[in-house]
Amino acid sequence: MKQFKIFLTAITVLFVFWGCGTAIDPEKERAGLLQTDKDFSQASIEKGAAEAFKLYLAEDAIQLPSRSNPVVGRDAIYANMSKSSGNYMLAWEPQYAEVAQSGDLGYTWGFFTMTFTDENSEVKKNPGKYLNIWKKQANGSWKVTVDMGN
Repeated sequence: MKQFKIFLTAITVLFVFWGCGTAIDPEKERAGLLQTDKDFSQASIEKGAAEAFKLYLAEDAIQLPSRSNPVVGRDAIYANMSKSSGNYMLAWEPQYAEVAQSGDLGYTWGFFTMTFTDENSEVKKNPGKYLNIWKKQANGSWKVTVDMGN
């Protein structure tokens, strides 16, 4: 009987410590996600939008571009963006991030600017807003699962 009580006590302590290990630091998670989105934008500037999206999108990501049909899957999004990737530069400034209490889902939003040269060789800038939904991967990295812009 005494061994059973020791066993139950040990199990209880184990569950208490196990539960403590799953708590997240919301501020740290938000700051990390916001930095990841900033890194994503920097990659777009340095490598081009298509390459950056290929790096930061989840395999099953969905892109909901303004005035266009949804594009499903990282490879399809990459192929679609690669068609015109040399014709524009896409940069954005994240404004805010939020992370679920579970620590595995979050979103960022901000403002973007698409810079391109038109048919008259004039540089044009199209500003807009975006919202990205992110999912934490098994390795701890964040990947975009839904990309929306207008």
